[in-house]
Amino acid sequence: MDAIVTAGGIPEVDDPLYSFTQGNPKVLLELAGKPMIQWVLEALAAADGVERIAVIGLPVPLSIPFARPVFFLEGKGDLLANVRSAAGELFKGGPCPERVLLVSGDVPSIQAAMVDWII
Repeated sequence: MDAIVTAGGIPEVDDPLYSFTQGNPKVLLELAGKPMIQWVLEALAAADGVERIAVIGLPVPLSIPFARPVFFLEGKGDLLANVRSAAGELFKGGPCPERVLLVSGDVPSIQAAMVDWII
C-alpha cells in the first residue's frame, strides 16, 4: 500500500507552537534529536505493508535515506488539495488502488508494527 504523509501545518503567530517553529512546518520540530516527520517516515519505511511514500507540504525535501521510495511534493494550500495532489502523483502511470494510507507527519510515536496493523 502507498502512504501519503501530510506535512503542511505551519503554526500561526498566536499558536503556542509558533515560538518553537518560527513560521516553519511543525513536522520539522525536533524530538529526541530528529524532526517529528523523520520518526513517521522511518516507521512507514520499516513497515512491511508500505510500498511508496508521498510527503506533501514541506518547503524542501529531507535529505535522509529511507528503505522505501519517498518523494516530496509542494503543498497546495489546504489538506484536501494536498491529499488529492499526492494521490494523483502516486496514481500516475498505473492503476488506481482502492486504498492509500493517510498519515499525519506529526505523530512521532508511530511504529512500523502499528502501521502494519492498520493496513
